[in-house]
Amino acid sequence: MVRYSDDFRRDVIAARRQGHETTAQVARQYGIAPGTLKSWMDKFYAENPQELEADNQTLREEHARLLAEQEELKKQFKWSSR
Repeated sequence: MVRYSDDFRRDVIAARRQGHETTAQVARQYGIAPGTLKSWMDKFYAENPQELEADNQTLREEHARLLAEQEELKKQFKWSSR
């Protein structure tokens, strides 16, 4: 069994939280199994529930922004196709 340093784990968790890539993509970039990263994320969020809420809030805000952008694009397309 491979033992990863705490610094490495922190770097991988930070990369997963900051990016728009999936767990599998981040795991592949760092050469670890996706299940390993998932367990690290689960443990991180269990120990830092405020970070889970912060990440969820960020995702909700991004979702709202994307929905608004989608509506604006629909309006623009509607006007341009007349």
